[in-house]
Amino acid sequence: MAESQITIKGSIVPLSFNASKCKVALRTIQDGEEIEYPILAKGAGIDFIDMVSNFVSAKCMLNPCEEEDCTKIHVCSYTVLDELDENDLFSPAHE
Repeated sequence: MAESQITIKGSIVPLSFNASKCKVALRTIQDGEEIEYPILAKGAGIDFIDMVSNFVSAKCMLNPCEEEDCTKIHVCSYTVLDELDENDLFSPAHE
């Protein structure tokens, strides 16, 4: 697991590729590129299975997964946002 938490803002979407133990992803934009982070269904991340299409700000730990060539996230806490400001999406806050 990563050493520190980061905050990622984005929308919850159905996972568009196969990643074991994950059903949904947090879609965001970083450096002009759309990225989907598969969400591990443990901790606060278990709530996201029923939250597709919601916008969230999630404090999470990155979990690189070399076997599946993706970076999964373990959500520690989150806030549901009414809507996502375009400026928020293009400049995610890192703590």
